[in-house]
Amino acid sequence: MVVDSAALTVPADGSSGAGWSIRLDDVGRVRGGERVVDGVELHIAGGTILAIVGESGCGATTLANIIAGRERPDEGEVRIDGRARPDAPRLAAVFTDVAPRFGRVRDVVLPRAGGNPRVAAEVDRLLTLVELPDPDAPVRRLSRGDRQRLAIARVLATEPRALVLDDALSALHTSARERLRDALVRELRRRRTTTVWVTRDTAEAIAVADRVIVLHHGRIAADGTPEQVYARADEPAVAAVLGPVDTVPGIVEGSVVDVWGQHLPLAASAHDGHCEVLIRPENVVLVAPEAPGVDGVVEESTFLGHVRRSRVRTSDGSLVHVEHGAQARLDDHARVRIALAPVPVTTRPLS
Repeated sequence: MVVDSAALTVPADGSSGAGWSIRLDDVGRVRGGERVVDGVELHIAGGTILAIVGESGCGATTLANIIAGRERPDEGEVRIDGRARPDAPRLAAVFTDVAPRFGRVRDVVLPRAGGNPRVAAEVDRLLTLVELPDPDAPVRRLSRGDRQRLAIARVLATEPRALVLDDALSALHTSARERLRDALVRELRRRRTTTVWVTRDTAEAIAVADRVIVLHHGRIAADGTPEQVYARADEPAVAAVLGPVDTVPGIVEGSVVDVWGQHLPLAASAHDGHCEVLIRPENVVLVAPEAPGVDGVVEESTFLGHVRRSRVRTSDGSLVHVEHGAQARLDDHARVRIALAPVPVTTRPLS
């Protein structure tokens, strides 16, 4: 992408105009005889950050290419700011396969910016934002992660009204990725840039987005706020991406469900009788031997840094994952007692 310094304008309030709206109507794409994207209906309001997640092969990168204008759909229509393709503009984008390779960092972000002090100052600000300290460094010597940083700074310098990011932070290690993620989200919200953020990191999707969609075999399996989508643990396609989700036996009685002697509120109405209760590791807690709950035996415990995740086989035969404090180290075959946190739970009928 070649960007002239005239393309960079910095309004007095530091923000750009409202982002473009994006609309996909019944969009489909077939590749090699297989339907990669299938009947996608997607309307994104200007200024929204939309995250797309899914298992490998779900069609997310193809959908990102279609939205950005790098690939044509076989079916349906794409509209950007009310304009249909081919009249609609291609969108600014950062893909894993696109990164500048030559020149010096500052010149790659915005060629000929040095003649305009205000523009040069903005380039310096963007390099600070993405944590590239040396504007005169040759691009060929940058690591893959730093090239991703550079690609982000470069695309932000164009002041895009809409932006597509496809695993744009994938080469960064965890702490650096989180710092850049948070800084980038603040920048996009300040500018009100409409953003399609494709990621294989579900925690990242939930952290950045106003709205999340889960893509499954080219179709939208779930669509909503991060909280709404995360709560849909009863749907296999969603659980596979946002899991792990375990099931334990319970009995619905009116507005509560009996699980291991505990009476927990229902997240949604359900018929009375035996059911499966869906639980996530963070809602399972270790309790004292005399407390309400169920006994179990630890099969495996994994240190994850700030927490441990232990797999427990309960006395009723259920396999349950438990997230607990890292200081509570559990040996294999240790006997424990677990219970559920007093939060609303999702159930489904016995199959």
